[in-house]
Amino acid sequence: MYQRILLPIDGSPPSEHAAAVGLALAKRLGASVVLVHVIEPQRYRELRDVQEALERARTVGRALLEQWERKASRAQVACATQLTSTEPESRPGVAEALVDAGVAHGCDLVVMGTHGRTGLPRVLLGSVAERMARLAPVPLLLVRGDDTKPTLFKRILVAIDGSSCSDLALQHADELAGALKARLLVVYVVPDLSQLYVSAGRAWMFTDPAQLQAQLAQEQAHLREQGEFILREAAQRCKHARVHTVLREADRHLIGERIREVAEEEKAELIVMGTHGRTGLRKFLLGSVAEDVAQQARQPILLVRNPAALTHPDETHLPPPGER
Repeated sequence: MYQRILLPIDGSPPSEHAAAVGLALAKRLGASVVLVHVIEPQRYRELRDVQEALERARTVGRALLEQWERKASRAQVACATQLTSTEPESRPGVAEALVDAGVAHGCDLVVMGTHGRTGLPRVLLGSVAERMARLAPVPLLLVRGDDTKPTLFKRILVAIDGSSCSDLALQHADELAGALKARLLVVYVVPDLSQLYVSAGRAWMFTDPAQLQAQLAQEQAHLREQGEFILREAAQRCKHARVHTVLREADRHLIGERIREVAEEEKAELIVMGTHGRTGLRKFLLGSVAEDVAQQARQPILLVRNPAALTHPDETHLPPPGER
């Protein structure tokens, strides 16, 4: 499973909580952590002297890293620290500096904090976390900043749809659940064809309402059979965890809403979802199932992106889980 976890540290409450979750997870997995602080002198604009602001930023960064290095030592988790910056000014931002650190240390998971239960989209879009999701093919675990309860990940939910992206998410969820001795819940939500017909403008094809309803019922039954098949195959592919499958009809509800509903019913402590596309999380979130889940779910979310989707020349390739 994951062998080296990147923990960005900036001193904010979400960062502190996420680092604590990441450190506890590393201990359970027998992994090491890499604590990284990115120096941002612009945070000290009240200091008129640029050099003085830079030194203040370095001092704060070193203190934060030393504090978390002591915590890692007490937890008996091997750690490395890195103080880095976005200097010179021509260099890209914080996310790029974190990705560089992840590459240098061979990290295969990133754990980051988000600001509040409903703040995830605002924090991600155009932010460090969104950039990290776009640039790094390694999984990104997003932890709510307002959730201070211990997270043991005893119940893990993975949402699948039969795509290659969800297949990779299933693989990660299975291995993680096995390593943590957790129960794995595999969920498939059957789309509501009546909504799809209306949104696609296909209802006009049927002048007879009874004919339309018959066609919808037939195709809906086919979708359900397809979902049952996908779940059976998914359960057979899981080799590491105790698996329970759930097929849920959307039935005029959003698919993301149904996923969150199952997560609450089953008391899931982690939701795993796949991402796809050249532009990564931004493309996957906007107008999608993941946007709804990310915006509303109370649980931490593990986003797994297929490295094969990284075709843009400015995107860096990080190693798959466990490889060096």
